[in-house]
Amino acid sequence: MTEQLWGSTLTRMRAALAHLRPLRRNRLEIDWLLAGALTLGLELETWVGGGGAFRERLAAALLGATVTASVAVRRLYPASVGLNAGFVAALLSAVWGPPSLVCWGIGWICCMYGLAVWATQRRFAFVVAAITLATVASAAGPVSLSNALQFGVITLVVMVLVRRVVGDRERRAQLAERERDIAAREAVVEERARIARELHDAIAHNVSMMVVQAGAERRVLDGKGGTTREVLETIERVGRGALTEMRRLVGMLRNDAGEPLAPQPGLDDLPTLVGQVREAGLPVELHIDGDRRALPVGIELSAYRIVQEALTNALKHAGESHASVRVRYGADSLELEIVDDGAGAQAPVSSGGHGLVGMRERVALYGGRLDAGRRPSGGFAVRVLLPIR
Repeated sequence: MTEQLWGSTLTRMRAALAHLRPLRRNRLEIDWLLAGALTLGLELETWVGGGGAFRERLAAALLGATVTASVAVRRLYPASVGLNAGFVAALLSAVWGPPSLVCWGIGWICCMYGLAVWATQRRFAFVVAAITLATVASAAGPVSLSNALQFGVITLVVMVLVRRVVGDRERRAQLAERERDIAAREAVVEERARIARELHDAIAHNVSMMVVQAGAERRVLDGKGGTTREVLETIERVGRGALTEMRRLVGMLRNDAGEPLAPQPGLDDLPTLVGQVREAGLPVELHIDGDRRALPVGIELSAYRIVQEALTNALKHAGESHASVRVRYGADSLELEIVDDGAGAQAPVSSGGHGLVGMRERVALYGGRLDAGRRPSGGFAVRVLLPIR
């Protein structure tokens, strides 16, 4: 009972985090909303609930609005926003004393946080020094020198601590995110090169057969049928030239060590693949709907690789489970469905490629559709539609 309750709690937490991901991606929009709310609240505080002379309220409304509104761009220009907030605070303190407005205080803290966390080291040092000097200089007004020094030193210490703790963590997170993006791009490039090599092998075989057959037919004509002979010579010559260019182009994608040559698999090899997965410990059922017919070699190869990747992921991460593979031959499409009922965490692992990355690239090559994700009833499902033109 406890394990079920704990598992249910974890599931709800994952769902809540999934709903929060769009908020993380839209942090700039959140800053814009916060800036608008703080600016509106500042104006209401100043003119409706605030006291003091008209000039003081006007200065707070105008200058304070530059601070609250700049919260919208604090991630883009943290040094400029922090410098503006510090100088406006020092100016108002030097003339009328520190503003006692809640929205002003929140906006000032947001700007200082942006300066501490997102500004570069050199700009942070320059702006903090300038703000500290301006704060001390504000003692020329109603604020005493001791209070100005105390506020300036406390602000300086807090900002340095925030930068050391939060700023370093933020920069590490940004660095990790960049590394993940680079790794994802490299995976896509590597997977595309792998697909190109496989398609080259398959297409080169077909073109070679065309060239061989054209050459054989030309030789048996024995001087008869001059026009047909010329056509076959042209086919043979163009085919050999195409093969040469294909080998030269794809040769750049080959590894220096070379790769073993072998016939590329197709849908007829799925029973063998399913048998190998069964022997590895994952019970798999294979269902074929529709009449088997010859398909373009690239689609057959892509379909085989997609099933291979999906079953490999299920074998490694689904735990104790069963899987099923369904292949549907439509009038103008080929549909694949690979489903497992495992409880393990599904990860994009691959059998030589890059899992879901490889599936997406193969499907995109033919303008198809890929749906992959966890099922509400448990397990993981991969559904693919490949148009046949």
